Amino acid sequence: MRLVDRLAGSALVRISLTLAAYAVYAAVLGAILVPAVTVGTLAFRRFASDGADLGGIALFCLCAAGCLYVFIFCGLALTGLLVRLFSLGVRPGRHPAASLVTLWWLLAGGISTWAWRLMLPFVPMTFLSQMYYRLAGCRMGRDVYVNTLEVNDPYLVTIGDNSVIGGGAVIVPHVYEAGRLILAPVTIGKNCLIGAEAYLSPGVTIGDGSVIGLRVHLRKGTTVPPGTHILNPAGMDPHRVYELEHGRGTRER
Repeated sequence: MRLVDRLAGSALVRISLTLAAYAVYAAVLGAILVPAVTVGTLAFRRFASDGADLGGIALFCLCAAGCLYVFIFCGLALTGLLVRLFSLGVRPGRHPAASLVTLWWLLAGGISTWAWRLMLPFVPMTFLSQMYYRLAGCRMGRDVYVNTLEVNDPYLVTIGDNSVIGGGAVIVPHVYEAGRLILAPVTIGKNCLIGAEAYLSPGVTIGDGSVIGLRVHLRKGTTVPPGTHILNPAGMDPHRVYELEHGRGTRER
């Protein structure tokens, strides 16, 4: 393993791995397109071939619109499964930039980019988005509503029953510091509300029944006790950071 890590530190190897990673991303996009393009091609041959009347062209257009749904469903299913597969090589902790763990993490992150760039924006808070997060490894309870695209590294995220993640909230179980990738799970308990544009850093744990308000930023490793309300009153700097240590800190109810 040490030999492999040393090889990964070589500039030539890094360039080669980068090119290989982008080849993987391109192959994934190609695989996602296959079902939709197949349906579109069959529809074109059936309804919009040479000499087709206006009705045939209209039917083709409807089928072409349906291809979008085929693309979204197949794309979320495939990217979710692949993210889960690559995440098997990822574990919490501090990892050198040139390491196998970092490589698997980059591959999983690159593939998940297809999901939140091309598919998730069309299906927020639906069974399709939940399907993707579950396939990608997110431990999600019952009646959970996720209204954001920024659930990074879903395989390191746990969300309890009846919790709501507000629009634009950011959940980030990773950070890069001093030449090392730091991965730490983010845990959100049951019956929690994460406000719009809130930011949860690596290692954050939020107890059951807590409310994290609009644009609140929780630092790395913060533990929020159950039932805590951290709000952002009118007129307060939206980028203010709340720090809670050992169950004590800024609380506003």
